[in-house]
Amino acid sequence: MNRVKQKRTVDRCRVEILFTDILILLIGFVTLQYYPNSSLSFWVFAFVFLVNTSRIWAEKQIKVLFEYLIRYRYLISIIVFFVLVICQINGSSIGIFDQQFGKADEGVITEWFGKARAIRSDEWNVQVPYFFSQYYNSYQLNSDFMSMSPQNMIIGYNSPVLDFTLIGKPFIWGYILFGNSVGLSWYWCSKIILYLLVGFEMFRILTRSDYLALFSSVVLVFSPVLQWWLAPHMYQVFFWASTLFVVGYYFFTVQSIQKKILFSILAICSLTGFVIAIFPSLQVGLGLLMLVLLIAQLIQDKHSIQWGRPLIYQVIAVIVVTGAVLGIFIVESHEAISLLNNTVYPGHRVSLGGTYGIHSLFTNPSVALTPFLDPTDSNACEMSTFNHLGVLCFITFPYLAILNRKANSEKPMAVGYALMGAILIESLFMVIGFPEFLAKLTLFSYINRMDMVYGFTAFLLTIWSVNQIHQLRKYISWRTGLLISVVFAVIYVLTVNSYVDTGLRGVVGRKFYYLVCFLFAFMGFVLFTNWRRLFFPMFACWTVISGMLVNPVVVGVESITNHDLVIEGQKLASENPGSRWITTNSLTTQELLLANGIKVLNGVNFYPDLEKWHAIDPQGEYSDIYNRYAHILVNLTPDPTNLKLLYPDAFQLNLNVNSLQTLGVDFIVCGKPEADLLNSSGINAEEMFFDEHLNQSIYKLNYREG
Repeated sequence: MNRVKQKRTVDRCRVEILFTDILILLIGFVTLQYYPNSSLSFWVFAFVFLVNTSRIWAEKQIKVLFEYLIRYRYLISIIVFFVLVICQINGSSIGIFDQQFGKADEGVITEWFGKARAIRSDEWNVQVPYFFSQYYNSYQLNSDFMSMSPQNMIIGYNSPVLDFTLIGKPFIWGYILFGNSVGLSWYWCSKIILYLLVGFEMFRILTRSDYLALFSSVVLVFSPVLQWWLAPHMYQVFFWASTLFVVGYYFFTVQSIQKKILFSILAICSLTGFVIAIFPSLQVGLGLLMLVLLIAQLIQDKHSIQWGRPLIYQVIAVIVVTGAVLGIFIVESHEAISLLNNTVYPGHRVSLGGTYGIHSLFTNPSVALTPFLDPTDSNACEMSTFNHLGVLCFITFPYLAILNRKANSEKPMAVGYALMGAILIESLFMVIGFPEFLAKLTLFSYINRMDMVYGFTAFLLTIWSVNQIHQLRKYISWRTGLLISVVFAVIYVLTVNSYVDTGLRGVVGRKFYYLVCFLFAFMGFVLFTNWRRLFFPMFACWTVISGMLVNPVVVGVESITNHDLVIEGQKLASENPGSRWITTNSLTTQELLLANGIKVLNGVNFYPDLEKWHAIDPQGEYSDIYNRYAHILVNLTPDPTNLKLLYPDAFQLNLNVNSLQTLGVDFIVCGKPEADLLNSSGINAEEMFFDEHLNQSIYKLNYREG
């Protein structure tokens, strides 16, 4: 009997390997056929295919290899990190600058794999220029490289600043230590590698399974929403929330003095990093979620908590040091924080929820298409979600709770109940909404990104449920699983139309969306059968298509520096120290100049540049327009200066030519019509360089005396 059972297990394992090989070939074909600049992926898929196939005769050896990988994960991560950084590998979309400004040296190739994403303009057109400009600003807290009155650079997407808050910003240490080229690579590689490590520790605590923890950390880090929003700051909130859970757990449970000191230091770094992320739309929801989850996990493992005087000293030390670091930041930045909080956009918005449909409780099928195709109804970032089976796991939970009791399991389900409670509250807020008093009481009034918080919670519940089903596999009924999966599929299909994008539907058809619904239902169903291991290759392949293909693989930063406009501009700026520049009819030219250390007056401002606006709008007539986070499009005009709002985060400044002298502008990048206007207005515009890619020139402005 045992021999028959063993043979069935071996046969099932071989079928699983064959099934995984087919998926690898399918995903590889789709990538090579439809994904741009993807030839490198052939070798990656070939390697993965060979490794998976070798499991047929080398399963034990591969398991040993994975055990070594897990055991020496920190050493391996450090080696991989330094190799990537030395090679200056990053995932930035700065290649868009090459498309717009051409290349001074056409032989330079920076994109090895994939393509730059224009929609990620807050990364390549705001964050990168802000970060790079700090090199020329000696990493000071305040900078006037993008304005007349200084901008607080920590408020500016946590740009590299040489101060105490660095203890909570390891992603930018590379900028401070090695400059921009290495700094950008350090930023991207450290974000991914550190979250893989933190995610592994988090899921190891939640599941007590190394293999499931490794799988879960990879599919979490490469989930669509985290990849589309990896920069500038949303990803950081998820990272620090997860880190706080891990550090908080070990803070209360480790025994040795050395580890207590280590996790006290890490607690200070994590709390500082979480607070300094400055994104309350996510911080409140994720902070509450991870606090509840931490308490639930500590309740489950209460026998491991090390109570006593040392713990009290630890808590006091962490509070005092963290409070001191944050206190210094608040004192130094209180004016900027006040200006930011009082902006029209983003300002302080009260969220009451109720703005999402039932479809938002499921994974958006479009996430498998957006790495290949640009949507038309929305943008890929806003459409991105976590990959999860949240609704199916929510339906399954009562069944698992009953089986857990039936099995007389000694393992409590506090974490499961905490995740279920969180899912329920988040869903109610998203779909129905809260009264204003309740939203403010729960702090949910700050959360306008609850869909992301929900998706994260749903992913955690998915992994927890997978682990729980595995532990209760002797009691699981495939018939019950089939019923739950059918109910899940029906609800998914009935709501999925809200996710259908017009442009994407025109390519793949509406049937694609229905197919994804049944695919996710099938992934849920196999968990209830003896073929439950098939869930992992299916979920992994979905992650590859939807998340791993989002960002390009880029080498170096020549997309920032390798432009004729930049080379000539830097030459003129060095010959005229302290000169002020302005650009016209563009939202990108000024940011490229800023990234190369040239002072521009119409760079992105996170809060209003009051010195500039008081100079050209002394009566404050347009304060509702400029009092916001804003991209500034400048258009020269002989008429009186006026402002026009284009988007919530962008406006057009129709600037009277004579105001250029008021602002002290020395150089302007503009076309010939603007130059003619300047000359006819009595301002001598001396052409210094013509850029054929822009069809604009750099002009030096000489004003009439008096």
